[in-house]
Amino acid sequence: MATTRYSGIRARDTDRADVCGLLDAALADGQLTAGEHAARTAEAMRAKSFGELDALIGDLQIPGELANAPVVRVDRRRPRRWLAPVYTIAAALVAGAMVGAISRCGIDLPGSSEKVPDMTTGAGLAYFLAEYRAEFGDLIADDVTLYPKYASVDRQQPGNAAQTVDYNYRGDFRTSRTSERNAGTLTFDLATVDVPAIARLLAGAPQTVRCPDGEISYVSLEFDSPGAVDRGPVVVIHVKCKGGDTGYAKVTFAGEPIAVFPPSH
Repeated sequence: MATTRYSGIRARDTDRADVCGLLDAALADGQLTAGEHAARTAEAMRAKSFGELDALIGDLQIPGELANAPVVRVDRRRPRRWLAPVYTIAAALVAGAMVGAISRCGIDLPGSSEKVPDMTTGAGLAYFLAEYRAEFGDLIADDVTLYPKYASVDRQQPGNAAQTVDYNYRGDFRTSRTSERNAGTLTFDLATVDVPAIARLLAGAPQTVRCPDGEISYVSLEFDSPGAVDRGPVVVIHVKCKGGDTGYAKVTFAGEPIAVFPPSH
């Protein structure tokens, strides 16, 4: 744990990112549940001091692959209790391929023009869900779309099933408009999303849709198109290739594959 001398020192984005890396590793190896990971990730994003960060990882075992990469404060040359970048943390993908899954709580580190969560990463999804529950007291929604820098949500207006409220999320939830809600609109519970499973799929989405040079453009959580099989709500991961082509993968909230649609070259 952090000493009294250092616990009050202000934390940087890089320090928060290091802690998020350990939280991701702890989720992957079973030390934390998805709920604990989401809650701690959200707290790490808000932490202002080393003491607050250390409290989030003080009970965790440090992965062996990170044990030789301690963060050192340049001015004091004091190694921190937590360890540096998670470049070596790997996530299993749909086809069994292995790639580095760097979430860092979705923080854009020095050199980026903005510091906003990347909602299309596993850590970004976990953070968004924690923020959503904190805002609304539940995880019920009609439709959710996650972009790298922001998210949009359709949700029934409280006490009025005939109205839908559209929210934009960019660090806080703001109402964009209110509109008529179609009769029979279905809602889903985001609490049923298997965050670790979806996180692995997000990390490997470009390879999954056969566009390894691509990036996720957005992720939609919605009800599947009506068909013979009722799969309930689904996650649709849209990938844009560098050449401009797009592909997508569709999975259940449990992370079970439904269909993969590679780019049509």
